[in-house]
Amino acid sequence: MDNKSKDLINYFFQVMGDEHFLRILDKFSNGEGYGIENVWCVFADDYEEWEDDYFGDEGIAFYFDYPAVKEDEEVILDYENFYKYLNKIVDQYLERHPENKPDVEEYMQKIIDKYNIKL
Repeated sequence: MDNKSKDLINYFFQVMGDEHFLRILDKFSNGEGYGIENVWCVFADDYEEWEDDYFGDEGIAFYFDYPAVKEDEEVILDYENFYKYLNKIVDQYLERHPENKPDVEEYMQKIIDKYNIKL
């Protein structure tokens, strides 16, 4: 993943904040996207092939709209790269909130299972 994409994904989680983190993991573990105002994400199966926003059969798309960014941006990740990057975000979150480790581990296992992530 290039630096711009990494910066945008980091920005997604900064905008969401720690107070939404467990809810985001819960949504992700159920194949649901999440967002606030001009920053959000959706999974591939949210779209049908005929829809304009369709981006394939697998993956997650992160969207960033003006005025959250200077011009509209999107980052699409396959499930494997999504998990790898989410795992880094989780590590950072757990440094700040070690008390939530059991819940986080449960959500991450559900994500591994749901998207057939090979570790």
